[in-house]
Amino acid sequence: MSIIHRPDSDELSDTTIAELYSMLGEGDTPQLYQEHWTLDTDHDIPAGGGNSLDRKTVYIDRVLYQEVMDGEFKRTGLNPGQIISRWCDHEHSEKCIADGDNPCDTYMPCHNRALTKEHVGVCNILVPKGKAAARTVIDNYEAVIWPGLSRCYHRDVKKPPKDLWCAPHLDDPTPRDEEILNVLRKLGVIDATKHSKLDVRYGYGENRCEICRGWLPELVSQEHGRMAGCKRVSGIVRCDRFCELWAPRERDG
Repeated sequence: MSIIHRPDSDELSDTTIAELYSMLGEGDTPQLYQEHWTLDTDHDIPAGGGNSLDRKTVYIDRVLYQEVMDGEFKRTGLNPGQIISRWCDHEHSEKCIADGDNPCDTYMPCHNRALTKEHVGVCNILVPKGKAAARTVIDNYEAVIWPGLSRCYHRDVKKPPKDLWCAPHLDDPTPRDEEILNVLRKLGVIDATKHSKLDVRYGYGENRCEICRGWLPELVSQEHGRMAGCKRVSGIVRCDRFCELWAPRERDG
C-alpha cells in the first residue's frame, strides 16, 4: 500500500479485474489466500500497510490506523471499518500473489493486482452500478487517503515489526526507501538486510532454490517444503525458482 505506488488520477489501476483474479486463482495461490491471518495495528509501517514474512499478520501503521478510526478519511464515503478492510484486502492479496505459484514473482505486479482488489472493494460498497461512476469514486478515494499515506511514509520509524516483508522498499527504491531500509536494518528487521527479487532476477532458471545454500527453512517453511525463507533474498522463495545469487548447498559431512 506504499505511497509511491498509487495510480495516476486518470486511471483506476494498471491491472484489470480479470488479471487480478487470474493470479489469485493460479497454482496454490487460492489456498494461500484462504489461510487465517490477524491484524496488527501496534507498529510503525512506513508503506502504510504491510505483511509478515509468513503471511500470518497484516500490519496497518499505528498512527494511520488511529487517523482512520478518528474519521480523518470520512470524505471517501467509507466508514473506518470499511477503509481498514479494503487496506487489509490489499495487503493480504499482495503477499499471497507474491508467494503463490503464479507468474508474479516480484513486488510491483503483485501490488498492481492488490490495488485493483482494493478498488473493487471500494466500488462494491459505493458504486454498484458501473465503471463510469467508479472512476469518480476512486479518484476521490485516492485524493482523500493520499495525505495520510504521505505522512506515514515520511514519519520517523521507531517501532517496526521484526518480521516485516520489505519488498515495497527493496524493489526499485527511492531515496526515501533507502533511508527507511537503513533504519529498519538498525532496528533488527531481518528482511531489510536482503536483496530484492527484482535485482537478482528471481524466477525460473537453470537450477532450483531448494538446493541452494541460501534455502532457509529454519526461517520459514511452508507448503510441505515447497516454500521457505532465504538467507539472501527478500520474502519467501519457492523450491523450483532460481536467482543470480544461486550457489550449490554444501553436502552434509
